[in-house]
Amino acid sequence: MGRTRIVSTGALVAVALLAASSCKSKSATGPETNPDLVGTYDLVSFTLQGLGTVAPPMAIGTLVLTLKTYDVTVAYAVSDSVTQNIADQGTYTVSGNHWTQTSTVQNVQSVGTYSLDSSGRLSVDVTTAGQQESTVWQKR
Repeated sequence: MGRTRIVSTGALVAVALLAASSCKSKSATGPETNPDLVGTYDLVSFTLQGLGTVAPPMAIGTLVLTLKTYDVTVAYAVSDSVTQNIADQGTYTVSGNHWTQTSTVQNVQSVGTYSLDSSGRLSVDVTTAGQQESTVWQKR
């Protein structure tokens, strides 16, 4: 029988999370937004400091982005009998290639960079509570 463990949002935020955009805002004082980011993404891979890189089939995940919010779920095999489940949601802002997200689940903020290529591949690299995390997602 497998066990399920829940990880802190810090590890998830990078996975989500993470989650990213780069387009000019109409407001000179507010954060920029990128409508191209809105949508549902499937996990390609994630890298957590101290864990290494994990990708399907060892991990599966979904990231949903609106213009201001994110919702992410990830499950990955820690061993043959242990699965790590991560779920988080919150808000994010982008400016240039800079990404900031705040979990509304654990009130943790992550700051870093992102890129979105023409094929819909979203890469997000952030630091959360001193831990570096990178995620790659493919837009559906």
